[in-house]
Amino acid sequence: MKVISKENMPYWLGAVVILFVMCFVLLYFSEAQVPTNLTSSGIVAIISAVIGVVLTAFAISIQLKQQSDSEAQKDKDVKIFEKKISIYTAFTSKIWEMVYAFDVENDTNKLAKKYDELKVICFDQLVFFLNPVETKNLAKIIAKIDTTKPIDYNLPHICKITNILQNSLDNKHKDNKHKDSKHEDSKHEDESFLKDLYNAFDKKDIEIKEEKKIEKTEEKENTISDEQQQPVQNITFWHFNMWGDEQLKTFEKGKWVLNLIEYGEDWRTNLLKQVRSNDVVFLFRRGGHGYIGAFKVIDKKILDDNGYKNNTYTQEDISTFDIYNALADEDGATLVSNLIVEPIAYNFKGVGYYTVRRRTIERINDTEAVKFLLKRFKGSELDENRLAGKGKLDENTNVKLNENYFSEIIKNYNL
Repeated sequence: MKVISKENMPYWLGAVVILFVMCFVLLYFSEAQVPTNLTSSGIVAIISAVIGVVLTAFAISIQLKQQSDSEAQKDKDVKIFEKKISIYTAFTSKIWEMVYAFDVENDTNKLAKKYDELKVICFDQLVFFLNPVETKNLAKIIAKIDTTKPIDYNLPHICKITNILQNSLDNKHKDNKHKDSKHEDSKHEDESFLKDLYNAFDKKDIEIKEEKKIEKTEEKENTISDEQQQPVQNITFWHFNMWGDEQLKTFEKGKWVLNLIEYGEDWRTNLLKQVRSNDVVFLFRRGGHGYIGAFKVIDKKILDDNGYKNNTYTQEDISTFDIYNALADEDGATLVSNLIVEPIAYNFKGVGYYTVRRRTIERINDTEAVKFLLKRFKGSELDENRLAGKGKLDENTNVKLNENYFSEIIKNYNL
């Protein structure tokens, strides 16, 4: 704080005037009389006392002003900190909601809405509290988030974003804020970083639009023609959790369908709709078995309660695709969804698992997990007990497998 400022300038001028007047009066008084040691000492003492009082008063005034400014700055810092926490919390919450909208609820409309809300928070509020370095790092990480992949994939990126915001709250980069911007024109750098951040969001916006196009296409087409089928290199691997033993009994009847049931929900069915022809699904069985089969997807078939009540489906449809009799159940299933598949590898004793997955259906984006399962279904790394179940539906029944397709996949992964 400056000792002499615009605010206290009148006080300083007033003090100088008062001192000048007092000195003039005292000196005039001393000249009008015969000077003595007593009068001289008294004049000096009076002048010194007055100066001391004035200086003390100003010192106290400056101290009180500094204390007031310090308290005002503390209040301002507290308000800014609270505002930061509010904005940072809202931003991270929107990221989680955006990822959940696709991975759990599979709602592209909600995904787009949450995405727009995230952009608004970012550019209307968040960027005002981040320095150029933090803005640049944030742009890099946002560009890596993939809303089409499960939460496990996006978790490390979201954690990095949280870490950037935590560091900002701790002011770890406060000292570097201006240093980094001295190398070039700071305004130019800020605009550059904001442009990078905008481009990162813009890329995601394109992806969301593409997801909507894919969803509409899948609603129009139940099957994919041979010309549209993917090569082995572009297939997606899926986890599918078997619900009950009726699934195995269906296999015994020679009906190769993977069935799931919905009661008032549709997120599982929406994920099932994203499975494409030629994708590979690994079937998981509880009870220590792990995965018992690998299947090539041929088609999809979905039954709903309205169609069942209106007798839209044939008896053959119901017996083939409602394997748990869920539509006729008292609880009343709302959707019965199926993948029509062809077995490419099977082991009734199970081959174990690489990663625990508790959801009914989800993508497997972990390449190591895929390789683990492929090698085990091939027969590698199995003990004698599990190896005895290779290619069999039970102890006495062999499974007719599409071994050529499985071999292509094994070859593609160099296993």
